[in-house]
Amino acid sequence: MNFKKPRTKAFHWDVVGTDKIAKSFWKQESTGRIEIDTSRLFEQFAIKDMGTFCASEPSTTQHIMLNQKIAHNFNIFLKSFPVLPGELKDKLFVINEDDGGLSDGHITSLRRYVPTLDDVEMYKSHKGPVTELHIVDQYMMEMCNIPCLSTQLDLLLTLRELPIGMKDLQPLINQKIRMCTQLNNCRSFVSVLEYLLTVGNYLNENARKEKAKGFRLSSLTKLSQLRGNDRKFTLLHALVEQIMLLEPSLAAFTEDLAEFETVPGASIKGLTAEVDVLKNEMQKVIQYEKTFKKRNAGGQHPQFYKDLKMAIEKYKTGLSALTKTRDEMKKLYSVILVKFGEPADQDSQELFGLICQFVHDFRGAHAEMI
Repeated sequence: MNFKKPRTKAFHWDVVGTDKIAKSFWKQESTGRIEIDTSRLFEQFAIKDMGTFCASEPSTTQHIMLNQKIAHNFNIFLKSFPVLPGELKDKLFVINEDDGGLSDGHITSLRRYVPTLDDVEMYKSHKGPVTELHIVDQYMMEMCNIPCLSTQLDLLLTLRELPIGMKDLQPLINQKIRMCTQLNNCRSFVSVLEYLLTVGNYLNENARKEKAKGFRLSSLTKLSQLRGNDRKFTLLHALVEQIMLLEPSLAAFTEDLAEFETVPGASIKGLTAEVDVLKNEMQKVIQYEKTFKKRNAGGQHPQFYKDLKMAIEKYKTGLSALTKTRDEMKKLYSVILVKFGEPADQDSQELFGLICQFVHDFRGAHAEMI
């Protein structure tokens, strides 16, 4: 077995030109008096010695059985993959990275190189010592011998992504609940809409058009389009003016809609779908656990099974709480749609966006007139 002097990763300098050295502080050559901890540097930047498990360091001309393009990319990945071929199978039964499991990035990359049926057939027909193969083929040979490799990688990634998904969705759902609650409780906003209906009906009546009994919130976007004789004075300004004259306290309604300061992101429909995706992924994990228990009668990987059951219970609890708040969000939004006479399929992102824009525009017009 060939052993070479351990090497470290190189740092590629942006070098100062020799013509400029004399004019810079580098001319002092002060680095000669600096002492460094080389052992610490080596610990952090040493290059993994692949020769510890290869019969010899593979040459650039060594034959590779795997498809050339795939082998090239896989070889690049393996140069930074800190797991020996013989260690891979055990790593697949460690759920958490902190416990010695694979990183999320490594799992994602390995999924791209799962052997095909043709690969499995090719490697199983190989005769001769595995150690004589290129490192790429050694890994592929090992992966071919791992049952349900793709399923195991998918499971690990799902177990990592589930808590992240729940953590990301919870604040978004909570925000939508707050938006619905503020909108439902804001009596002053309703009064502003009533003022707008009165103003609009007055104009339409004098234009010999029918009076409206109510209007869709999408009408709020049109207030700045109707201009008075003074082209800078719009219907929005007229609304603000009437409120300031007759009921100035209503102008503060925007303070009761603090959640509408910024345009909302994901829609309620989208958030609902994302929770359903997490629930479907959870069901796959539960099904995996049942299947694993049946085929693992010998009791292999007991710690993995214990950790899996703990993760399932923990995520089921979290997902149940998330589903509960999701249902609360949907219910509150339905109340909003009914209250403001909007259709049941009205997209929340669009509706809340209209209100956000109105709040912004109202404040702007109000600031111009005080």
